[in-house]
Amino acid sequence: MKRLLLIAVVIVILIIGGGLSSQIASNGNQLPIPGLIRQTTDPDASALDMAPWKAEQLFLFVGFIIFNLVGMAVTIMAIVWFLNWQVKSANAIKVNPSTAVVTTTEEAT
Repeated sequence: MKRLLLIAVVIVILIIGGGLSSQIASNGNQLPIPGLIRQTTDPDASALDMAPWKAEQLFLFVGFIIFNLVGMAVTIMAIVWFLNWQVKSANAIKVNPSTAVVTTTEEAT
């Protein structure tokens, strides 16, 4: 019974969402949300329209972020590679003790 009620609620939510989507699609050029009222058509004054200088700033910002992410990834990769190399060399010494250099000291009695 609980499953049937859950399925019914999901179906009702999907039907409501479909109705809202069709209303938004039939609006044409108007904004989909009634609360957003466009007060100007100047792209420099609007947060929704893209002026050329805004597009340039966005492109530079995204490029800066990607460049920094790649730089961090390369740095982390180099650190992990170096640490893995050290672990491999330490394991090689454990496996093959003939290659290890061992110095012992004997105290004179």
